[in-house]
Amino acid sequence: MSASRTARAVSGASLGSGARPLRRRARALVRAPNGSHPTKKVPSTVIRCASKVARQGAYRVTDLPEDESDLLARIHTSIQAALSDGKVLLDVEVPVQYFDGVVGVGGQDSIAISEFNACMSVLRKIVRLFEWLGQAESVRVFFPDAAECSIALKGAGLNPVSGQWEQAATFHDWPGAVDYLLRDDFVSQTSRKAYGYADLPDFLAGKRDVEQTAEVADRLYVVGYPYDNTGEMEQVMRLWEEHARPILVFNGNLDGVRTSFAPFGKAKKLKHEFVPKFTTAFYVHKFAAGAAPGLLYRQYPSPWRVYRAVKGGGMECVAEYDERPELRDVAMQFFSGGLTTTEVAVSTSPPVELTEDNTRYYEALGVDKGCSDRKALAAAYRDKARELHPDAPNGDAMAFYELSKAYAVLRDDEKRAKYDEFGERWVLETSSK
Repeated sequence: MSASRTARAVSGASLGSGARPLRRRARALVRAPNGSHPTKKVPSTVIRCASKVARQGAYRVTDLPEDESDLLARIHTSIQAALSDGKVLLDVEVPVQYFDGVVGVGGQDSIAISEFNACMSVLRKIVRLFEWLGQAESVRVFFPDAAECSIALKGAGLNPVSGQWEQAATFHDWPGAVDYLLRDDFVSQTSRKAYGYADLPDFLAGKRDVEQTAEVADRLYVVGYPYDNTGEMEQVMRLWEEHARPILVFNGNLDGVRTSFAPFGKAKKLKHEFVPKFTTAFYVHKFAAGAAPGLLYRQYPSPWRVYRAVKGGGMECVAEYDERPELRDVAMQFFSGGLTTTEVAVSTSPPVELTEDNTRYYEALGVDKGCSDRKALAAAYRDKARELHPDAPNGDAMAFYELSKAYAVLRDDEKRAKYDEFGERWVLETSSK
């Protein structure tokens, strides 16, 4: 990844807050002047779905977005509904591959620059909502760092060295303010010049603190894809603490924060205090690795829904949740087996297999069975955590979750004794009570 897109340092000093909260009004979604969005086809994983959902003895028919126009309309509607209901911290999470014009995203772009470009273009389509509502001048859009802000305002040329695709300016005509999260220090400025990015306006260049350029007139902060490191979301938290403006985060990978190892400091506060305050306005998570691909889907204020592919094509809704389910639980229950029919999916749930295995947790940490040395267990956990943490280059969120679960049991003398005697059956049975 280019240095200009990753030279991101967390800012420091605080600024007194005298800002007023946003005045929220229940306003209907206003479409483009011609009455619709440009119609663009979404990949086949987002397709029409007429399906049965068993919920309190009733069945209902549910549709997924058919195309880009429908997808954008649903995102816009859910954002407006959440803001009108007084929700002040919102997140939207949707794969950028579902939008037209996305280039180089899909696993081949190991340095993620193509994904950054795609996120920027999609974000521009989403914030168009506030232009139609006449609110854009009071909406400040934040990008992760000064380089992203420069590209948004002035574009960037093709650069084979950094991996940068040619990117046209997308926010040059945005009526509101365009800003960035991370400090624009000497390293950041030097790397921008080295990779040929345009200079920022004087009032934006060299900014040290995230809240430095915020104004009283701002009524909403929109933050684009702050997922490259936890420092970016920590700056979002700082914005909230300093100015208490409503915040909409787009593709912030809050799932990664929720599953992260954060034992102390700002990371702990971010995970346990700030992120839980967010209301998900719109969410799509693809399960593509298993034998039965599918989606976890939410459109505010509707429940969370699980969709699974069926034989013969199409997708079916197999479960609903009032609260956000754990991705691991959804993956294990619905996407670890082969394709099934609607009747089987609605009427049955895969059983949880309770085993008496009492060795797997030790194997996960790479220690001898029966190891009770807390220092050895902690050292083994740290070594494995560095490798498996979702923020690591080859990290694996699911494996990290299993590692953390194993360590939580083995480091506790009482839990370890029960695990050694009864195996996983004890862990699963007690956690379900």
